[in-house]
Amino acid sequence: MNRSALAALLRDRLLVALALVSAVTMITFAAQHTSTPPPVRFDRLPLAVDTWRGTDAGPLDEETARILAADAYVNRSYASAAHAPVGFYAAYYAQQRPGVSIHSPLHCLPGTGWEPLDVGSRTLSVAGADYDIRRMVIRKQREQAVVLYWYSVHGRIVGDEFRSKLWLLHDSLRFGRSDAALIRLAVPVTDSVEAAERDALAFGRAFLPSLSHLWS
Repeated sequence: MNRSALAALLRDRLLVALALVSAVTMITFAAQHTSTPPPVRFDRLPLAVDTWRGTDAGPLDEETARILAADAYVNRSYASAAHAPVGFYAAYYAQQRPGVSIHSPLHCLPGTGWEPLDVGSRTLSVAGADYDIRRMVIRKQREQAVVLYWYSVHGRIVGDEFRSKLWLLHDSLRFGRSDAALIRLAVPVTDSVEAAERDALAFGRAFLPSLSHLWS
């Protein structure tokens, strides 16, 4: 990554961090009398997704789980003979508040040693609807991966950190709810970044309908 691109990435990360702190503060103020959100049933998520078959990837280590502080999460690996494997992670937060809120992969992944090489957006098209999601290419030593992620905010799919906080603020004020979830897909780069991205998008398109009923 050249210097100008690195400077732009660091600037964007700083702006996002500042915006998230401000947004979480406003959400906390607005959600003093929140309603109880409906339960989330991650156990209903399918293990069979198109040609992929999923298995439990095991719990997060104690320190990671403590830092993320999710009310519920699922961590799975999906394998397919026709596609690259997919790491699937979803974390649910029943209420956003200082110290307990959705952690953006823009900040979490670098904290675990993954260096962002490229950050942008992609469109996930499902059943005639287009959704904007985040796309990252990351590297740790000799390993590379493509990561797709988005936020699920009461039926909305939001790929931008700041917009997700604005919707949470809106719903906190209007409905007394600030629950939301992060959905993250990770595909290792074994052939090319383009091939890994195609598999990640294909999995996302196949999996998305299963997620739609979890947060309403």
